[in-house]
Amino acid sequence: MRKSSKNVSTRQVIYIVGEGLTELYYFSHLKKLLGYRYSISPRFFDNNSIEKIEKKLNVLLREDVIVICVFDADVSRRSAIEKKKMTAFKRKYEKNSNVILCDSLQSIEYWFLLHYEDTCRYFQDAATTERALKVYIPTYAKTRKFLEKASWVRNMIADDKMITACELAEKYQGRDSYSEIYKAIKKVSIRKND
Repeated sequence: MRKSSKNVSTRQVIYIVGEGLTELYYFSHLKKLLGYRYSISPRFFDNNSIEKIEKKLNVLLREDVIVICVFDADVSRRSAIEKKKMTAFKRKYEKNSNVILCDSLQSIEYWFLLHYEDTCRYFQDAATTERALKVYIPTYAKTRKFLEKASWVRNMIADDKMITACELAEKYQGRDSYSEIYKAIKKVSIRKND
C-alpha cells in the first residue's frame, strides 16, 4: 500500500546582496539576533558598483529566489554618469517582484541614524551622516574590528527602535535623505513568521 505524501509547500529563498562590510555585518547580525531567514554570504558583498551588484543579481535570478539589493546612493550625487547608471538599474528592476531595491542616500548610516533620530535633513556626504550617527554610537567605525561585534546592532534594535526606523524611513521616502532598507526588514520579518 502506498503512503500518501503531504503537500509540502516550498519557500522561496531570499538572498541579500550589497556593497560592502557594513551591510554584510549588519544583515548577518540581524539574522542571528532576530532569527530572520535569508541567505547571506561575503561573496555577495564584494560589490562596490552598480555593475557588480547587477551581475550578482542576474546570477541569482536564474533561480526562483528573491534578491534584496542593499546599496548607497551617494555616488549618484557626485557623478552624472553614476546617477544615470543607478537610475537605469532601478528602473530595470523596480517592477520585478523577485527584486527588492534598498538604497540609502547618503549611506546606510542614515538608516542607522533613523533608529535614534527623527530626521530627513540634507547630509552633504556619507561622512556627514556618519558624524551624526556617532552622537548616538560614539565608537561607530566602518572597520571590521567594530562591525564584527553584534553589540552595536543589538543596541540599535533594542526598545523597538527598528520599528520606529521603518516608520520614519517610509515617511521620508524620496526626500533629501532616505533609506529603502525598511522594505528589506518588512520582507524578512514576514518571512520569519511563515
